[in-house]
Amino acid sequence: MTADQPDPDETFSAVATRETVKQVEADLLDQGIKLFPNTRGGEHAHVLWHRIREPLFRGAGVQIAASILGLRWHRQELKRARDILVEMELIRPRPDGLYELGRYDRLDEEVRERFIELKAIEKVMVSFDGMTRKSKTRRRARTDARHK
Repeated sequence: MTADQPDPDETFSAVATRETVKQVEADLLDQGIKLFPNTRGGEHAHVLWHRIREPLFRGAGVQIAASILGLRWHRQELKRARDILVEMELIRPRPDGLYELGRYDRLDEEVRERFIELKAIEKVMVSFDGMTRKSKTRRRARTDARHK
């Protein structure tokens, strides 16, 4: 590499990227922003939140049932997603069995969405790093075979 072109291995590291994202996540949690867990249940909770938030913003109570929401999830998956939203305080149960909007902050919502995008970008970058490393290994193997 020339002096004005840094080595790609030095500018990007999957480990450094993961560590940076973990640090951002820790900082957000320290600030009291409740994030969707990095689990299948967390992904389901995120989808469920997007399905029910508009009626909640209008002040309506929402019944959380797979048939009503058009979801093809097992009842335990739906229950876990609903429980995550309750734990995050985005929704709270009412005595009539419906759910209403819990503690909601528009800024927290924006930060949560940006963090989800950051996690998606991290996955792409780590995958790309893995493909790049495989490509370099194959190139070296071909080069070594030619020189024998």
